[in-house]
Amino acid sequence: MNTQNREVYLQATSSCCSAGFSSNGIFDSILLGTSGVNKHKGFLSDGTDSAIGKIETMDSFDTLMLDNVEEILNNSTLENFHNTFLAVGTSVGGMAWAEHQFIKDSGSYKNIELEKQSIYSIAHTLNKKFNFKDSITFSTACTSSSNAIVFAKELIEAGAYDNVLVVGADSISYTTVNGFNALGVLSSEVSTPFDKNRTGMNVAEGIGAILFGTKPSKIKLVGVGCSSDAYNITNPHPDGDGAKMAMQNALDNANLEANSIDYINAHGTGTVANDTAEGKAIAELFKHNPPISSTKSITGHTLGACGTIELIISAMAIERNTVPHNSNLIDRELDSLNLPKTPIKKEIKFALSNAFAFGGNNVSIILKRVSNEN
Repeated sequence: MNTQNREVYLQATSSCCSAGFSSNGIFDSILLGTSGVNKHKGFLSDGTDSAIGKIETMDSFDTLMLDNVEEILNNSTLENFHNTFLAVGTSVGGMAWAEHQFIKDSGSYKNIELEKQSIYSIAHTLNKKFNFKDSITFSTACTSSSNAIVFAKELIEAGAYDNVLVVGADSISYTTVNGFNALGVLSSEVSTPFDKNRTGMNVAEGIGAILFGTKPSKIKLVGVGCSSDAYNITNPHPDGDGAKMAMQNALDNANLEANSIDYINAHGTGTVANDTAEGKAIAELFKHNPPISSTKSITGHTLGACGTIELIISAMAIERNTVPHNSNLIDRELDSLNLPKTPIKKEIKFALSNAFAFGGNNVSIILKRVSNEN
C-alpha cells in the first residue's frame, strides 16, 4: 500500500449540545447569541443553582450519541463501519450513568455494570450497535477528543485505515460539576470568555462526531500540534508557553506560517487563568491579528467533547464564510486581541481550533478550505 502523501479530509460531521440538536442548529445559536447555558438545581452539593449546559430532551444521552453516529453513517459513502476505526474522546465516560444507578439503589454498587461505568463505556455502547473494526478511548480531560483527532490523522496518513470515526462525548455528572466548583472556577452566570470581569466556566454536556477519510471533500485536516508543559496540575503556564508550543507545532505540521491563519476558535473557557494564558500566546504568535472567538458562552464547556464540537464549528465557519463572535464580551482583558462582538463575513481558508487541559496538555488543530482548489 502506498502510504505517502495520504491526505486527510472531513467526510461527515454531526453534533449535539445544549445550544442545538444539530451542527447547523448550534452554529445558528452562536450567530444569534442564544446560549444553551441555564441555571439548574440539584447538581451542587450545597444546594445552590449552577449555570450549566444541559441538553433539554427526554432521550437518554446514549440515544443521542447513537443517533449522531447513525447520522454520520447516513451522510457518508460507507455502507457500515465494519472497516472503520473508532477513536473516542471523553473525560467522564460512564460516570453519569454510574452516579444515577448508585443514587437509584440508595448508595449501593450492586447494579453498576463495569461496561457502562468505565471510561470505555462510550466505545462499548457504539461497538454494540455499529461493530467497528477496532477502537481506542482517550481520556485527557478537555483535550480528550482533540487527541483522538490527532490519532486519527496519524492512522490515516500511515495507511493503517482509510476511515476513522472520532466521537467526543461527555454527559453532565455530579462529580464533574462539584469538582470544578471545588476548584473555584464555576460561574453562576453564563460565562464571558476574555472579558476583564469574567467569573468562570460553565460545565456542559455534548456530542461531536467526525468521520475522517481519504476521499477529497470541501475541508481538509492539515495540521495538528500537541504539547505538555506540565506547569501545574490545574493551571496553565501564565505566559501561555504550552499553548504557544501546541499552536506552533500545528503550524509546522501543516507547513504554514502564522499569518496564514484566518480565524482562531479559542479554547476560551472563561476562567481567569486559561483566558489570560491563551490570549498572551495568541498575541505573541499571530502578529497579523486574526479574528478570535470562544463559543463556550453559547455551548458551555463540553469538556472532553469540546475538541470535536469546536472543530465542527470551525469547519462551519469555513463553509459559511462567517467568523463567530464573542457573544457576551463587554470589556476585553487584552486589547491586543481581535475579538469581534458581532459575526463577521469573511473568507476563511485556514482555521485553527484550540483545546487545552489540566496538567498542561494542549492540542491545536488546523483545517483548510479546499473547495476552490484545482
